[in-house]
Amino acid sequence: MKQILLVIMVSLIVAACNSKADEKKETKDATVKAMTAPVDEKTQKTEELKKAHPLTLEQMRTLLPQELDSAKEKNYLASTQFGYGLASAEYPKTRTRGIKLTLYDCAGEIGAANYFENYWDYLNVNKQTDQDFTKTIDFEGGKAVATYKKDMNLSTLTFVVRDHVVIVMEERI
Repeated sequence: MKQILLVIMVSLIVAACNSKADEKKETKDATVKAMTAPVDEKTQKTEELKKAHPLTLEQMRTLLPQELDSAKEKNYLASTQFGYGLASAEYPKTRTRGIKLTLYDCAGEIGAANYFENYWDYLNVNKQTDQDFTKTIDFEGGKAVATYKKDMNLSTLTFVVRDHVVIVMEERI
């Protein structure tokens, strides 16, 4: 009888210890989960941009058309002097009307900052006054930021291609 009681007591002690170990493990798991906060969308995009391979100036050149809306390209510029790729061209229609196309390669750390400054921070902004508006629109399967400034007769469309190239299209009307 003593042996049976001893076996039962040892079993209860082992079971109690295992239960406390499971509780400690669950508490530890919950603590680890609480300490690792979920990664927000902006942080995730920043990391993606930092890891992205920048385009060469030649690759950016191929993204700019030679002609746009029957206007020939003029004043082409390409540079990486600010730590990110930049290419732009103008497409004049008349002396006062035309389109300017600017590409920002937002790969890398400095490029990531540019991505948020020129595109991300304007998403989901919808404002309108008598003089201008800014709104987010659906565009080519993604999101774009459309703006209009009445006093400047300037419409702008900003969107992203290749996950890290921000395109800003300005049209003087």
